[in-house]
Amino acid sequence: MGTISKYSLTIFEILNEAYTAVGAGLFGMAKLLVDGFDTNNFLRTAVMIGLTGSCLLYVLHNTEKITPTSKNVIFISGCDSGLGFSFAQYMADLGFTVIAGFLNLKSQGARIIKEKYSEDQIVPVLLDLTDSNNITEVVKYVEIFLDANKYDLYAVINNAAIMVFGEFEWLTHKHISQQLNINLLGPMIMTKQFFPLLRKYKGRIINISSHCSIQSLPGLSVYGATKYGLRGWSEALRLESAKYGIKIVNFIPGSFTTQSNIMANQPKYADEMYMDMSKEQKSFYDRYFRDYHTYLSVIKPPVEVKKVQDQKLYELFEDALLNISPKIVYKNEPWRYFVYHSLFYWSPVVIKDYFVEKFMHIPKYSRSEMDIIA
Repeated sequence: MGTISKYSLTIFEILNEAYTAVGAGLFGMAKLLVDGFDTNNFLRTAVMIGLTGSCLLYVLHNTEKITPTSKNVIFISGCDSGLGFSFAQYMADLGFTVIAGFLNLKSQGARIIKEKYSEDQIVPVLLDLTDSNNITEVVKYVEIFLDANKYDLYAVINNAAIMVFGEFEWLTHKHISQQLNINLLGPMIMTKQFFPLLRKYKGRIINISSHCSIQSLPGLSVYGATKYGLRGWSEALRLESAKYGIKIVNFIPGSFTTQSNIMANQPKYADEMYMDMSKEQKSFYDRYFRDYHTYLSVIKPPVEVKKVQDQKLYELFEDALLNISPKIVYKNEPWRYFVYHSLFYWSPVVIKDYFVEKFMHIPKYSRSEMDIIA
């Protein structure tokens, strides 16, 4: 009976503390903190204050959204297919004027958008993030476009990316430099040149990241490094830019490899890797290399460029775009991703490594018969 009374009293005290914290707000939390020191229950009190504070921040979070108009211009890179192709159309449908960067103005995605939208809605421009002179020309074009039409720069969306699958030793110098330049260095250079306009119009930057910025994966070491870099850059940039009225959002969209062309060049990359290998490397990796890329060849890019189909993705993107006080990070993930990434985060290294391998399902390396005989 005494034990039950003790537990009942503890539960009552916790509920009373929660009521005090919520009812009195900041003053209530301050009082609880002092009481925690006096009664040697600081840890419990601190946890209660943390939970209550988080709830209050969530309730008080500004959910007011702006109303898109054609006077608000958004620049987005990587619109030939996938997310860029999808988001450019989605933003135009919302009412924004979109300036869309294409690596190839004659690509299937560019042709579809030109047929579907007038240049008052989506303005196509040639953008190569590996060419600093081209980046300068594009930013200058945007500035002239804004001035000529008396428009405002509402947002810059760094979306373009390239992904080369393969173990690090297999990647050619070109594969490494392309991923670094397109995924990380290019967005940095372009954003730097856009900064005077972003300061002038108090715009926002949305960096399209990846779950690889949370957990890098085998076979995607360089790609993961670029996304980790994008995440770290976004965080520091957010702190630097807040005083100028510029908002920075890190957007993690989930995996859409079968709905985009990000894997379209993988067979070509595999051939380039093999041609670049030494005799020793070809002999050492041999069957494993072939099995690895045969497995990847199952992931087929779509024959036709189409919009990504994921309602939750667009809901999150719309909030990142329109919310007056957007979240720092938006993350879209299916339940499988949520479960695996939770396991990655909380598990000891040995167990985490096991789950990472299960998540990837990449063929295992085994020594060839010649190696075993030797």
